[in-house]
Amino acid sequence: MQIDLSLLEKTIVTIFSEMKKRGLDHIPLDADFYWNVPSEAIYNPYDEPNQLDIGQLEDDYETLRLANDADKLIGYNLKNISAIMRYLAEKYPI
Repeated sequence: MQIDLSLLEKTIVTIFSEMKKRGLDHIPLDADFYWNVPSEAIYNPYDEPNQLDIGQLEDDYETLRLANDADKLIGYNLKNISAIMRYLAEKYPI
């Protein structure tokens, strides 16, 4: 299987457009810290992760903001985006 980045981009733009139409231009955080499965264990369904670490949505957002302002966004920033996207998906599943 291959993932078409154009499809992902289109779906995200469509979902965000719909959220904005519903008045969700800014999203309040009512949670900040979250459990994170370390990268080396996340895609191994055969062994239960023996260590979790903590992530922080506010830090993820600030990292993205600073990287964007400095024009230094890289693929690794998708980890920050994914944590925020999961929060949005769970809090605003409209």
